[in-house]
Amino acid sequence: MSQDNLFLRYASPGERRMISREDLGFYSNIVVGATYEFGNGVKVDLQSLQTFAGPLKHCVGKFPHLKVVACDASTEKPFFKRVTSLDLRNHLRIIARPATGTTTAGGEEPWMEQLLESLVDEPNSIATVPPWRVVVCPISPTRCFVAFAYSHIIGDGRAALAFHRAFLDSLRQGPNVPQVEISLPVPVPRFVLPDPFDTPARLPISWSFLLGPLLAVLLPEIVAGWLGLQAHAAKVGADTWTGNDVFFEPGANRSCVRIFALDEARVTQAVRVSRAHGAKLTGTIHQLVVRALSKYIAGGKPAINFVSQTAISMRASIGLPSEEWGNFASGCYGMHPVIAKGQGRQQPSSSTSSSSSPTSSPLLPAPMWENASLLSKTIAESATQLWDQPLGLLRYAPNIRKWLLAKVGGRRDCSYEVSNLTSFRSDAVDEDSATPQQRQVIHSSCKITDMVFAQPGGVVSAPMAFNLVSVHGGPLVGTITWGRGALGVPVEAEDALVDGIRRSLVEDFAGIGSEAASLDKTA
Repeated sequence: MSQDNLFLRYASPGERRMISREDLGFYSNIVVGATYEFGNGVKVDLQSLQTFAGPLKHCVGKFPHLKVVACDASTEKPFFKRVTSLDLRNHLRIIARPATGTTTAGGEEPWMEQLLESLVDEPNSIATVPPWRVVVCPISPTRCFVAFAYSHIIGDGRAALAFHRAFLDSLRQGPNVPQVEISLPVPVPRFVLPDPFDTPARLPISWSFLLGPLLAVLLPEIVAGWLGLQAHAAKVGADTWTGNDVFFEPGANRSCVRIFALDEARVTQAVRVSRAHGAKLTGTIHQLVVRALSKYIAGGKPAINFVSQTAISMRASIGLPSEEWGNFASGCYGMHPVIAKGQGRQQPSSSTSSSSSPTSSPLLPAPMWENASLLSKTIAESATQLWDQPLGLLRYAPNIRKWLLAKVGGRRDCSYEVSNLTSFRSDAVDEDSATPQQRQVIHSSCKITDMVFAQPGGVVSAPMAFNLVSVHGGPLVGTITWGRGALGVPVEAEDALVDGIRRSLVEDFAGIGSEAASLDKTA
């Protein structure tokens, strides 16, 4: 790759945080993978890099962020440069799938969990090579798993949906895609890198929102604590579970991934029941996570609470499509009381009329549905509100790198994170003018049947994250990700703990879904 790179622009505060975080070794890659299925009549060699070189070049041409590197990462003025050429061999590889295991992202088999674990922790050379890669794992002659692994520096989770959309569209063109010789460098002409999202003009901060975190940084810790001030946006208290304190061992921190899957029918039923209670699916998922954490982490102790962080996409707030490439993520926090033993499941009452409004359910009591509804509204409002966003506070940090390093040894700022990329429509096409017959041909040539989303165990963030993505007409696949040693239990007990949480989520989803039948009776 040529070293004659050109300056594009300086990084924004949010981008500086991501650059410093990766340069310090605190965070590596987001991974969003998809199972691609080709029609029976399609001739395709899934073992050849050449099959994917053309579609990959198409994506490189379409998305500017795939052609940048981040320089001066150890300073407070990092900046982006473009590369003058790309060697696709640095960004594309094909691996063999182990002989055992299921064949889709919807499985829980170790082979896919191990693949995701290796990819989320794979280091990037952010100053010399654009920090992303595509890993293809052939499953059968007509099916393959394609993992897009990339640094958060160049995009948030939804950026991967844009990538898979473009990659899929190009694969559907088959022989019409220009052939690319994988060994030849791809020249990169001049381009303009889009402006960052987190500018002062877009994200105004009021004095009242700024005052608490600012004084918490400036005042002595004992004074800040006495005044109830804290240096982050979350409301973590003495009784909040936050796992182990932040720790970092260079080269030794390891991420863990566990997968769970929910079929389309079960998800559709859960959405119906959630709506009947005035909640969105993400709000309901938070309640199921709290149930699981209460059973397996808190032990039902009423003195404990959980503080959640929900990743939200701010694209709609500035009128952008949901799959616009870039970093448009902010955070929304919520507090959840622990569920004491015996309070997690509502007992049916003989006096309850079948025609009454659904204020409670056999699985969740009325207060939890109220929390689900309230959190759903809060998330929706936060995604459209540009003022007083936690992301906007970063520009007031005097030194982002030192701020990140100062977190080591301290408490984490929340208990868990939920990040839901929502649903990907594999049947959508770019050509709006295509006839129904043309669309049918395009769809039958190649489609995405399921997806999976994972991220590293964040060194300085939540001890545990729940990452979700679904395909329209297919399953919802989730991953539980954490850093080894972050959960506040002996390391040897972590796998059993997370397996219990995973099992609780799947069982509770089934319980929520089974209530859809009662809605039909009252309709």
